[in-house]
Amino acid sequence: MITGISYALKELNRVDEATKTLDKAIDILKEGSYPFVVDSIRTKAKWLYDEKRCEEAIQSYLEVIQINEINGENEFVGRDLLAITLCYIRMGQWSEAIEHGSRARQYLKIAKCVEEVSWCDALTADAYAELGNTDFALDIAQRAFDVAELKDWLLVKCQAALAQGKAYLLRNNLDKASEKLEFAREIASGSDDWEMIINIEKEFIKLHIVQGKTELAANVERRIQSLQEIVE
Repeated sequence: MITGISYALKELNRVDEATKTLDKAIDILKEGSYPFVVDSIRTKAKWLYDEKRCEEAIQSYLEVIQINEINGENEFVGRDLLAITLCYIRMGQWSEAIEHGSRARQYLKIAKCVEEVSWCDALTADAYAELGNTDFALDIAQRAFDVAELKDWLLVKCQAALAQGKAYLLRNNLDKASEKLEFAREIASGSDDWEMIINIEKEFIKLHIVQGKTELAANVERRIQSLQEIVE
């Protein structure tokens, strides 16, 4: 009953109330030692992530991981570590993103979760690019892209291409940077992943500035601001 109320509040976009109500449900489930308490804690973590309350989301995911590690649930541990990786990327904490993305990969590889392993690679490649390690970024991004190409996992390819674009831009290889970013832009434009779209467009601003195309950079910046006014 309490869980149902929390979901109803979430649908009404009353997220703070929904989270507090879900906390009450989680306490009851813990008290009764119900195994599906894990699902409720993970739901709470996802809601917090959606609200950009990443540090709180991480704490919830860590709680779930502790339970699943005891139960030997490699796949779920890996998935939750991957979710934590996304939190750290959103916060711009690149070293932590690499650490958790690499750990997630180990668990997900054991569980043979091929797409999720590719996501780990694409995200850690992005974090390496942000830290300026272009060798690691390009190598790991290519690995992610290669596997994603076999199944045509578009968003994985998009993330990997973005990481490659960042790395090539750092190397001042503007032709390759433009090629990879255009590829990522084309895929992202067919999705509703506004965060990805904004991240790609920000790289185009950097590219256009280096190219001396300040008017193009200004146009991209204006489009980003128009989108952010709606989605952020």
